Amino acid sequence: MLSLLVSFAAAQDLDFGVTPAPGPKENPAFFLTPTRNLKSLYVLCDAGGKKVEVEKGSVAAMTKVTVNFPRNEAVSTASCFVRATFVDGDVVEQDVPVEWAYRLPLSIDLSRASADLQARTVTVRTTAKVDEAEITAYGAHKAVLDKRVVPIGQGPGDVNVPFVGEAHEVVLMDVTLRNGNAWAGFTYSPWFLDIPHDDVLFATDSDLIPSDQEWKMKNVLEQLNDVLDKYGAIVPVKLYIAGCTDTVGDGAHNRDLSERRARSIARWLQGHGFAGKVFYYGFGESLLAVQTGDGVDQPVNRRALYMVGANPPPAGSGIPSVGWKAL
Repeated sequence: MLSLLVSFAAAQDLDFGVTPAPGPKENPAFFLTPTRNLKSLYVLCDAGGKKVEVEKGSVAAMTKVTVNFPRNEAVSTASCFVRATFVDGDVVEQDVPVEWAYRLPLSIDLSRASADLQARTVTVRTTAKVDEAEITAYGAHKAVLDKRVVPIGQGPGDVNVPFVGEAHEVVLMDVTLRNGNAWAGFTYSPWFLDIPHDDVLFATDSDLIPSDQEWKMKNVLEQLNDVLDKYGAIVPVKLYIAGCTDTVGDGAHNRDLSERRARSIARWLQGHGFAGKVFYYGFGESLLAVQTGDGVDQPVNRRALYMVGANPPPAGSGIPSVGWKAL
């Protein structure tokens, strides 16, 4: 990239320069300054197929001539031909490559933000290129686990921000993305926990929680309240309940039954004091713990999964991305 007024011509007969980083409302421009008086000057530039032509008569020494290019954020290079005729009869002809980089406002779209536990990244969309990210990782009770600046070199579009700190300990990441003097920040929680439990044994084709099974729910509730105490001051603790069945019976019926059972569990927990938001979904026989053929009575596949996080279960968790239903 040309810097401001870098000389190319022999004996510094001509100085060339460019606006290296046009701002949001600024056009890119090529500059030419003769060190001696000119009799005439001709400049032809091609920027992304758009031609810009400048012709001048006499130009006094050290007078800057500006060639402005149409602003097009998809174009960041141009090729310019220069013919300068000096008053003493010397003629200089030169091809000059020109390059610039727009300095665009940097903003972040979090509407499709996602985490990948296996890749250890959080993906967001940005309106401009991101050079680096300053990341602070927090753990339980908002203890700082790690803080560092990492190179990014991505965007505009999807930008992958790496985890810092131990992935299983990170509850919240505070991220500042930078591009030159522009910056934008966001917080994201890749935190995700499975709640170990004993599965409720429902009666055949029923979604009612039997009274002799409520001790299992009380154990889950106690764990959830511990999670709220440990993490609730850092992130919104949300509970996701996934209902699952074996492969006996009709698939559509199994999906409906698993969803009704997941909803019953969600209602019991919320009704007995869980203060976080609760979501549920019926996976039926599509999320088997043990792979079986159709029509197989496999008890371990008749289960529910209890998961907590600030966001839905991320990629790499083993749980498909679905439209979780809020209780």
